[in-house]
Amino acid sequence: MDHTTYTIIHLIGVAALAMGTGGMIAGGENRKLFSILQGVALLVMLASGFGLLAKLKLGYPHFAMVKTVLWLILGMMPMILRRFRVPMIGGVLVSLTLVGILAWLGLVKPGLW
Repeated sequence: MDHTTYTIIHLIGVAALAMGTGGMIAGGENRKLFSILQGVALLVMLASGFGLLAKLKLGYPHFAMVKTVLWLILGMMPMILRRFRVPMIGGVLVSLTLVGILAWLGLVKPGLW
């Protein structure tokens, strides 16, 4: 696959993660479905992200290590919000900040150039 295909798959994973996480946070009767969607989206993002790194022949640089840690934190956000009873607005702001940092790391790739 080429660079564009990996990027599109990765962005589809990001959109599915947003839907899954939002549905889990909102709760309701379809919470299990949203939980499955979040898990599948995280796997799609992981596979396409590492596929993109391999395609670009970058190895595993420092920005990718930071992205992996932030990816894990973002995946745990619904559990963190429920367990520690964080106010919803605080959880949304933290999640948006993490997504912004992840996007910046993916676009700029600091430390490579």
